[in-house]
Amino acid sequence: MSDSIYNTHKPASDGVILKLKDGDKVKMRIFSKPAIVVYEKGQRPRYAWVVINHDAEKAQVYGAGISVYSQIANLVEDWGEPTEFDIRISRSGSGQFDTEYNVTPVKNSTAPSKELEAEAEKIDLLAVSKGKWLEDYEKDQKLPDPVKESEAKDEVVPTDEDEPIDLSKIPF
Repeated sequence: MSDSIYNTHKPASDGVILKLKDGDKVKMRIFSKPAIVVYEKGQRPRYAWVVINHDAEKAQVYGAGISVYSQIANLVEDWGEPTEFDIRISRSGSGQFDTEYNVTPVKNSTAPSKELEAEAEKIDLLAVSKGKWLEDYEKDQKLPDPVKESEAKDEVVPTDEDEPIDLSKIPF
C-alpha cells in the first residue's frame, strides 16, 4: 500500500499557482474572498482564491471553473464560510469532456499556521489573476477585461479543460 501512486504523487506546487492534474487530490483552506477572471472574450468566467495548500505547506492561488465554485458554494449552508474549514479538491480525467472535480469538506480541519497566514496575506490575488473581486462584480455586473492569450503568463491563473471548444480555431 505504501508504494501506491496516491502516496507518492503530489500535485504541482512550484510557484504561486496551484495546478491540478488527473489523479491529484489536495487538502486546502480557502484564505481569500473569490475573484472573478475572464480569459478570452466570450468565454465563461472563472474563479480564483488565495489558498493555503496543506499538502505543500504553502500559500498559493487556485483557479477553477463554475463546477468547483458551485461545489464550494453548496458547502456554505451546512459548513459556514469556506475560510473557516478545510476542503479537499480532487481531479479525475485529463480531457475537455472527461475531467471532473470533486470538492469535499474535511471533518478534522487544521488551522493554518501564523507563518502560512502571513505568506497568504502577501499574495495580491487581483494582480496574479488579472481579475476583480466577485462581490464587486455582483454590485456593478461588469466583468473584468479579458486576459488575452498573448498577454497570459505562467503567473496568470491557469484555465482548466472544462471550457467549450472553439471550432473556428481548428485548422481543417
